[in-house]
Amino acid sequence: MNNKQSGFSLIELMITVGIIAVLAAFALPAYNSYITTAEQGQLISNMETMAVFQEDFLLRNGSYAVNLANNAAIEAAIGWDPRADDGITYAIAAGDGSTYSVTATNASGMTICRVYPADTPC
Repeated sequence: MNNKQSGFSLIELMITVGIIAVLAAFALPAYNSYITTAEQGQLISNMETMAVFQEDFLLRNGSYAVNLANNAAIEAAIGWDPRADDGITYAIAAGDGSTYSVTATNASGMTICRVYPADTPC
């Protein structure tokens, strides 16, 4: 009789699980960094679009629209409307008279602030 068993031993399975754990340890931080970069890119892209509307407002009215605390106030003042209702809130605050700052906060709590028209971080 030939009683040869086929299959994987416990050691082989443990080595495979260990290799997968090491790969996941490298991949997960890279993935999280990718997600953070994408979220920042979305916020900055929307803020850059808002800056174009602000420049139009400046040309028509002689000053920037400031002290706008939420998306509805921004839309009413300068006509900018975000493409989607994705939980991102924006606020425009006064600067030194020739500048203004825009603060954007997404649903996960990430906040980015930029000073315009110089387009520098707050």
